[in-house]
Amino acid sequence: MIKFFHSVNFTPFVPFWLLITLALLCLAILIFSILRSGKGIFWRLCTCIIFLLWLTGPVLIQENKKLSPETVLIIEDHSESMKLDERFAIMQRTINSIRDHLPSNVTAKITTINNQNREGTRLLPTLEQSLSEIPNDQLAGVIIITDGQIKDVPNILPPAFYMQKNNILPVHVLLTASHEQTDRRLRILQAAPYAMVGKSTNIRVQADDVGTGNSNAILTLSQEDHPPITYPISIGTPKDIAIPITHTGNTLVHLSVSSLKNEASLINNQQIIRINGVRDKLKVLLISGTPNQGERVWRRLLKSDPSVELVHFTILRSAEQDDNTPLSDLALIPFPVNELFQEKIKLFDLIILDGFENRYTLPNLYLQNIVNYVNNGGGLLVIAGPEFISPFSLQNSPLGSILPAHISSENNLLEQPFQPQLTDIGRRHPVTEKLSMDDHSASLGGFWYRYLKANQVDGNVLMQTPDKSPLLVLKQVHQGRIALLLSDQIWLWSREQKGGPQAELLRRLSHWLMKEPELETQRLSADIQDGKLQFQWHDINSRQDNLFTITAPDGKTQTIQLKTDQNGFSEATIPAQSIGLWKVSNDTHTVYAAPHPSDQEEFNELQVTGNKFQTLVQKKQAFIHWLGDYENQLNIPAIHLTEIGKSPAGKNWIGLPKRTIYSITDQSTYPILPNWAALLFGFGCLILAWYRESRL
Repeated sequence: MIKFFHSVNFTPFVPFWLLITLALLCLAILIFSILRSGKGIFWRLCTCIIFLLWLTGPVLIQENKKLSPETVLIIEDHSESMKLDERFAIMQRTINSIRDHLPSNVTAKITTINNQNREGTRLLPTLEQSLSEIPNDQLAGVIIITDGQIKDVPNILPPAFYMQKNNILPVHVLLTASHEQTDRRLRILQAAPYAMVGKSTNIRVQADDVGTGNSNAILTLSQEDHPPITYPISIGTPKDIAIPITHTGNTLVHLSVSSLKNEASLINNQQIIRINGVRDKLKVLLISGTPNQGERVWRRLLKSDPSVELVHFTILRSAEQDDNTPLSDLALIPFPVNELFQEKIKLFDLIILDGFENRYTLPNLYLQNIVNYVNNGGGLLVIAGPEFISPFSLQNSPLGSILPAHISSENNLLEQPFQPQLTDIGRRHPVTEKLSMDDHSASLGGFWYRYLKANQVDGNVLMQTPDKSPLLVLKQVHQGRIALLLSDQIWLWSREQKGGPQAELLRRLSHWLMKEPELETQRLSADIQDGKLQFQWHDINSRQDNLFTITAPDGKTQTIQLKTDQNGFSEATIPAQSIGLWKVSNDTHTVYAAPHPSDQEEFNELQVTGNKFQTLVQKKQAFIHWLGDYENQLNIPAIHLTEIGKSPAGKNWIGLPKRTIYSITDQSTYPILPNWAALLFGFGCLILAWYRESRL
């Protein structure tokens, strides 16, 4: 529809000040004429008016205006909860119908909301951005197609919705169901992210029902390889459960509550809890045979670790040096042999013997206790120097049966500069991998000047001298571990300008001896992200293919054979859509994995509901319409244009206010007083004035 509108405008030929000056001049001439005789004054006035009007440049503007289309903002809910049941299909079918049946002179602007920020479905950011792109006088209203699970529904509509005379543009909420739905959800009220290994930690959970009056349910708890446990719970009442932590690293706990009849979804009936098991203070016993530079290195490293409790003794005088001085006159603390190596030896996670020479200090009974301590799961680190080839060497004691290397004679103590290097297995072992100076060099750092040349080795050699003599040897003894460093000069790396990775090497070495999971030579790990289970196997001592069994939460199993590369590494990825604990195992290792919730806030409530819009509904600013079930005929509403101020919704229809807004398509200008007419009438009036004055 095109309409014509006219208006008058002025485009002066001369500046405004000159126009005023000419007007005053004309006024003076008229006054002079009146005072003189008054004859012809009328025609003089007409002449002045015509010429002044002509100088102002009056024009007639004709505007061609077209009725502007109204714009309805349609917001599609693309959040994760809309993927349940047939909600998304209902929305798509509704969108297609609305676009095909929009009234004439109404266009649609379609936008989407989602939960990409992992904070639930948020409407306001999308609404405000879209409204800023539509002129206020062309906005016809908003249609939101959703399941109603929107976290930030405003109580007051933005200013763009308010028209003149207190009229408000409508918000139509089309819900992807036929009625309010019921749902049961399980919530984690309290769960500590960390807990001590060997102890239990309490978690608190609660089941809530929406749209029903049930009071009881059954809670099932599954914890990795433990059998499932069931608990009767009351709906709406918190339940405390003790979870035993049996190992370091993640402990996965799967909780599920019995389903509700005809509830919207079972997804939020389940929860996965991850509790990281950590050890209490790691107790380390450090025995220095004599005062030396190396003990400072160990003391500084272990004291700086807040998770380590260090007990350190330095032997300043051996038993054979007894000079009959009374104990009351000595400033030295007696070495508590019986307390350390008999009564409390099992309390230590690691024993370090640094330059220890057994000059009648420890009877064989206590040395055998150390052997038993290692066999039963303890960790032992021996740092060997010149004392290791003396008659009182530890290799000549009961400890010699578990040591990973032996030195035959004094001639095997070499004093010459050398740079420690990694062996082939050392490049792959978690204790020493990626510690070399660069990828192309086996060298670890600066020079050492003394080492022991072993003639018998039983273990994994991670470090060596340039002539292939072992420097660092690791060995697993029954349930425990032992490490032997065949040089007492690692402390030089902290003194030289070009040192080496001393702190990191010693940290890893001590943690490997204490069986930290991330430093295991055989590692099986698994994780689930985006519906895919990815697991990796790493075994530095084997390059054979491995067979793995994957057990889904429903008990179904499948086997996969993985090819191992030259570094002993293999991995695989398989689909994992089921919620719950997945189990991956081979002949020696078992791990568990569970899906990470993509958006916990989004899945807390999954029922289709209009309750979030009730405040706006009560103010008659929002209107709820149920679209129905996909299997039956959908109740897609018709769209009508309604008079402003009338009800914008009915049983099977929704309305948009009819707004009459015109936009200018083009305009034309026509001079009211053309130049020829101004000259003709102006001079004509002037001649008549002269004629009138000339007649006496």
